[in-house]
Amino acid sequence: MKKFEYEKMRRLGLENLRRHLLFEVARLFVKEKKFGNNEIADGVYKWAEKNAKAYYNVGGEANIKPIWVRRRLEEAIKNKYILLGEFEDKDLLVRLNDLISETKEKVKLHLAPDYESLLRQACLDFDEKLVAGVKSSSTRFVVGVSGGFTVLDFSRVLREMRSSLKWHKEISEEKKKNTVVCSLTAGGTRSNVSALSDTVAANIADELDVSQRGLLGPPLFSGGPALNAFKEEKEVAEQINLVEKADIILTSVGNVHDDSSLTSQIYKIVDEDHLNKIKIKYKNLGDILYQCYDGYTGLPVQPPSADIENKILKLIKLSELRKRVMEKKTKCIVIAKGYGKGFHALRGLIVWRMATDIHMDLECARGLKDRAEQVP
Repeated sequence: MKKFEYEKMRRLGLENLRRHLLFEVARLFVKEKKFGNNEIADGVYKWAEKNAKAYYNVGGEANIKPIWVRRRLEEAIKNKYILLGEFEDKDLLVRLNDLISETKEKVKLHLAPDYESLLRQACLDFDEKLVAGVKSSSTRFVVGVSGGFTVLDFSRVLREMRSSLKWHKEISEEKKKNTVVCSLTAGGTRSNVSALSDTVAANIADELDVSQRGLLGPPLFSGGPALNAFKEEKEVAEQINLVEKADIILTSVGNVHDDSSLTSQIYKIVDEDHLNKIKIKYKNLGDILYQCYDGYTGLPVQPPSADIENKILKLIKLSELRKRVMEKKTKCIVIAKGYGKGFHALRGLIVWRMATDIHMDLECARGLKDRAEQVP
């Protein structure tokens, strides 16, 4: 039998050891994928035997219960320990908060040690916001999701974590009926058909047991008249209205200087000259929802070329997204991985207030720090 004297540790104020314990509970849950409380409890005993011998008694009675695990997880999340790969990574978060004032109160940064942990962090955050939003809403609650392989991976992890989500434990079937997941973009390229916004929206809606609205349309149009005619179709107009009033937006962000980014690929097809010009003009160039912005200031690239404006369907303008975020009408969760996106796209997204929460891996955070430390 085993006993762990956590209360004694807490009373004595051994903050570093206590923080280490909370990190271990969070690591077991996020990185080791041990979602069962009993599995986490066993892991804590093994950790304590090695790291907290004064508070571990192999001859005592097992005293870590499921409620203990849940409370420690909540404590880890509250104190951001679940967001960190190692303790020293918190210094990186502090540095980012010092460099970019908007992160202190307006845009929350979440760090994760690797890609899989990043996706699980984002799932927990999304679950938290979704449950709170649906509980407090008396009308239809709308979640808008973009396409892309990052958000597709998010839907996969959401499925893996299904049994751990508050959503399935706290939201009634009646409330679920008033929730809809809709796609934020239309079309794509042949190489990414599995990651179309419609596909991702359907996957997430399926995991949440709610309705879904897709936008079955081409990625590109022949010109303004064709695009406008499509937008005036009844179902498309309804979809645009949903997106413009989305309570939560879940999306990724792109680095347009990377030729493999979806927006870069589409712009190259529509107007390669324009793409080349803005790549030269903007040292840092980000994109979100098929729209480009200055990766340092966040200001939208103006003016877009006539072909970009008239041939690519955009359901919500960046200025409208920013307005809804600033007015606290929409929570925008952005997932980003890799140094390039951190360096070229995230500072602008933050300072122009187009997101409420940004989940990033450590490489992405390092890229953001390096760019924020440079002069414009």
